[in-house]
Amino acid sequence: MDSDDKVCGPGAAEGRDPMSPAPSLLWRDPEHRTVAQPAPETVSDLNLDRVFAEVAVAGSAVDQLLRAPLLHSEDVDYRRQVFTDLAEPSVRGPLEKFSRSMSLVRRHLSELPLVRHPVVRRRLGVDIVHVYCRSVSTLHRGLSESTLHSPALESWRTYLNSYISGAGFQQLCSGCEEILADLAEIRYSMQIDEHRIAVEPAAEITGYTATIERLFAPFTQGWAPTEKQTSPPFAGVHPVEERVLDELVHLFPRAFHRMMDGAEFDEFIDPVLDRLDGELQFYLSFLRLTDRLSAHGSVFCLPEVTDSFDGIRVTGAYDVALAVKNCGETDPPVTNDYHLSGSERTIVVTGPNQGGKSTFARMFGQVTYLAALGCPVPARAARVLLADTIATHFERRERSDDAAGKLEGELTAIGETLAHATDRTIIILNESFSSTATADAQQIGARVLRKIMERKAVAVFVTFLDELSDLDGAVSMVAGVGADPTLRTFKVERKPADGRAHAVALAEQFELSYDAIVGRVTR
Repeated sequence: MDSDDKVCGPGAAEGRDPMSPAPSLLWRDPEHRTVAQPAPETVSDLNLDRVFAEVAVAGSAVDQLLRAPLLHSEDVDYRRQVFTDLAEPSVRGPLEKFSRSMSLVRRHLSELPLVRHPVVRRRLGVDIVHVYCRSVSTLHRGLSESTLHSPALESWRTYLNSYISGAGFQQLCSGCEEILADLAEIRYSMQIDEHRIAVEPAAEITGYTATIERLFAPFTQGWAPTEKQTSPPFAGVHPVEERVLDELVHLFPRAFHRMMDGAEFDEFIDPVLDRLDGELQFYLSFLRLTDRLSAHGSVFCLPEVTDSFDGIRVTGAYDVALAVKNCGETDPPVTNDYHLSGSERTIVVTGPNQGGKSTFARMFGQVTYLAALGCPVPARAARVLLADTIATHFERRERSDDAAGKLEGELTAIGETLAHATDRTIIILNESFSSTATADAQQIGARVLRKIMERKAVAVFVTFLDELSDLDGAVSMVAGVGADPTLRTFKVERKPADGRAHAVALAEQFELSYDAIVGRVTR
């Protein structure tokens, strides 16, 4: 448990047992966080690095969470229930507002050291405290009026109830209000001549506010002033203004003494609320991405996950990285369905080049990976296996400094995966063994598939070798073409291989494809 989980700063909830675990939005059991450690190439092979770049800054806390899939369905459900609650505007609205306010508070606190004059710095500090107190109180009211189902948000609401009613927070708020009220009572006048400014307490003057409002009432019917700005003003203070302020401190010492002596304003953010707000960014950042894509026709769902294989069924899935890339420019990506049941564990995908086979493999991995984060997945509905490992083997360029050949490198990497594979491992192979002769590729591919089946791992194998789809236990899916065989539908359907993939591959290898022939004829 982190130290800030046990000890709260000024204004913390006094009634909470210091040894009881603080609430967490991310971890069902904060003391035992069990996550997988996917290989960096897995994230890049699935093009999820492009998706994560849209959600979080590289290296940030949210980015690190995106690279740590969960291993237990109970932990996934814990997060999924938070996403379910956040689907309700009455819940998400107050949390979004609180998050924005806390961001402002942190930013302005970081700017405070740049303010030179100590009284101005303290005055701005009180404004920041005021924003914090109002933000916490507003969040408390919002969550109190909301119907919550997730244990995570329920625990936050319970903590807030204790924190709000605690003496520390009450004193923080009342002290801030008293200081602002005292400062608001200050009235002074200035006499300005060519070389001198004289500051003194204001004499009793007549208030003209009511008179002006009455005179202008015919022009302001139905008009209301905008909501008062809650952000502290951070405009620079002129040296002349600083001299005037020094005079005011001398003329009204009581009001300024209370402000300058407020030690409770030095460290006022409750560390538990601060951490919870940080955890909230994981959800809100991801939801901003889904909001943007959904506005252009993409759909997301919260998947069902199982700790052991109990069938996989996904409908209306698509490549979310492709959706991000083309957002707002084209129609939504083509969707595909797939399922495995009973003893089925392996999908062999064949079909013509550029027909969507690799996109299907990435889509399969993306749905599995995002489900393991507890996030919504790019599909209409999904039931998936919660993997202990997602191993990807995509075709890579051969490096000149690689002493071993490309084929040997592939075999070594796949052998390492198979050595550690379990019945919860997901293996995705994309155009593996294409660097060797067809007969050798077929023989090697068959042996690899049999090893995968022996381990009872789940696999997707994209290949131009139709014969591999005939292996016992393999499910054949084919990337389709339209009536015109040169046109791709990008739909991958569950059906026997039709032999076109190998033929197309050979035609392209010997420059006998339709495009190649047309190109030569029209030169």
